[in-house]
Amino acid sequence: MPSVGAGLVARDRRTGRTLTQIERHAVVRAASVQAHTAVQTVKLQAVDQLTREAMTGQAMLSRWAATLAQGDAFMADDLRFFSDVARMGKGEIIASTIEDLNREGRR
Repeated sequence: MPSVGAGLVARDRRTGRTLTQIERHAVVRAASVQAHTAVQTVKLQAVDQLTREAMTGQAMLSRWAATLAQGDAFMADDLRFFSDVARMGKGEIIASTIEDLNREGRR
């Protein structure tokens, strides 16, 4: 018949293995969260860069339209049409990119 001490040693080993598994699982989960955070940060930076480029381009178009119109209200109105189309297109591209980035995260 095994002694009481042997049962405690076996239980301690099982407890030790269980705690080791829990610790490993926690480390893997923490690494997963850190990786997810890194990916999300890169996505945010990509959206910021794209938005910055769109805003810069739109400001350039606005200045260029004013230069071309040279105070002519009718010409300014005509040129505003093209600037508005470009602005809407840029907005759609940014929205599409965000949608793609979000979809990538669900794969």
